[in-house]
Amino acid sequence: MTADFVARLGSRASVPEEVHSRWGVAEYVALMAREDGIDEELHQLAYGAARSLRRLDPARLLALITAMARPPSAELNKAALAKASGIPATTIAPYVDVVERLGVVRLLPGTRASVAKRAVGRPLVLFEDPAVARHLNGVSARQLAELDGRRRLAPLLKSVALLELLRQRETSAVDYRLGHLRERNGLEVDLLIELPDDTVYGVEVRTAAGYRPHQFRALEALATRAGSQFRGGIVLNTAPVGFKYRPGMWGLPISSLWDWDAVQQPRPLQDVLSRAG
Repeated sequence: MTADFVARLGSRASVPEEVHSRWGVAEYVALMAREDGIDEELHQLAYGAARSLRRLDPARLLALITAMARPPSAELNKAALAKASGIPATTIAPYVDVVERLGVVRLLPGTRASVAKRAVGRPLVLFEDPAVARHLNGVSARQLAELDGRRRLAPLLKSVALLELLRQRETSAVDYRLGHLRERNGLEVDLLIELPDDTVYGVEVRTAAGYRPHQFRALEALATRAGSQFRGGIVLNTAPVGFKYRPGMWGLPISSLWDWDAVQQPRPLQDVLSRAG
């Protein structure tokens, strides 16, 4: 049985306080700890793509992949990526398309939910293999595990969580769309789960091992905005147990995304290479 987190959210049998996790920061960091062979794998992927797409410069493709990870889980800003990778802005779009088609990244669109106002439409760039994003970002797994490394761990954990929900959407018993929310007036929510009846769940991803009111601040603002369209708000973090903050607002371990049914790990770059070959 595959995991179906969104279906569980709507189940009356789901009680946050009964969700327990054996995962801590060390276990989450282990998802992105792989180091050996990443550069070689990316080199093979880029030069293999260049052979099949004659007009593609593999060095530029590698530079773009690196730029996409600095920082990880950032919005797709083609002008900034062109400058960072040395690719002319007029020709960067095909390179972005190739990186996505190769399966190195997935793009999470900006939300189209009706509750959003003046939302920025750029998608987020999420690396399929978080070890690749960490490696290209120039930070070691050991540094991520340290307390002062949590700021750099945050976008990588966010990517792990959002990608898991993107994967589950393909087989879920519930029809839904996913999109991130950043508005020009300042409201930001990591993820909106948009249901066919125009209702939404809001999701925030944090590195903390406990729950505090400030973690729910953006979700509270979304709830006020959405009114009856708001189904619930969830803070996913590294805590070992779920928590009911108030009715319709709760916290859950990040691992509950896959622990409720079957454990699913992020897809490593080796799988991308084998599929591309």
